[in-house]
Amino acid sequence: MKPSHTPHEHSHSSGRCPYGHDHADDHGHDHSHEHAHSHDNHEHGNPFWLPFLAISVFTVVEFIGGWWTQSLALLSDAWHMLFDVLALGLAMWAAQQARSGHPASKHTERRVSMINAVSMLLVTGWIVYEAIERLQNPRPVAGGYVSIIALVGLLVNVVVAKHMHHQQHNHGGDENLNHRAAFLHVLGDLLGSVTAVVAGAVIYFTGWMNIDPILSILISVLLLVVTLNLILDILRGGAGHHH
Repeated sequence: MKPSHTPHEHSHSSGRCPYGHDHADDHGHDHSHEHAHSHDNHEHGNPFWLPFLAISVFTVVEFIGGWWTQSLALLSDAWHMLFDVLALGLAMWAAQQARSGHPASKHTERRVSMINAVSMLLVTGWIVYEAIERLQNPRPVAGGYVSIIALVGLLVNVVVAKHMHHQQHNHGGDENLNHRAAFLHVLGDLLGSVTAVVAGAVIYFTGWMNIDPILSILISVLLLVVTLNLILDILRGGAGHHH
């Protein structure tokens, strides 16, 4: 798999083996076992590799698209995706530590989960600040292009979220917290992409520019609540593991 894949290739490839649709379904109920074996062989047992690759490619696309169209919704989604790349990279490392039987792996995964969650708080804070500034000083946004770019991003995020959700059920304990923290970032992208699609469509058909920062704030508030809940779970888990 080469990083030079286009976003469309990532979205259309969702039917193939890595996501367990066409190819994996041939294996019936042995799907999860086949899935695990394929990850061991092709991803060195690391469930975060494929999402990391897909999101890395599309992050660049969304940053360029957000800058070109001047859409905060698209830029905020790009920022979420950039933090996804960092979050998934950390999660990959933590999962590798856990598989290698490293004595401090449980503490490592809890720390990584917390870093991922806190980084999401920083992103949401920046988006709200930028959105308020834009409500005071509206900027013209190329709505049609925003919707097209965000729609491709949405397809990429749906595929990645399904992949992550499947993987999450195969893990428990601290590693599950690690999965939840990484999955939270992907979920943030998914919501961000939906927001950008809606914002672009409203701007295209009505010319109402303020919908862009308004929807960006709405998504940030929802993400804030989910992130704070995750942080509380991580802290509770940490307290419960001190023997």
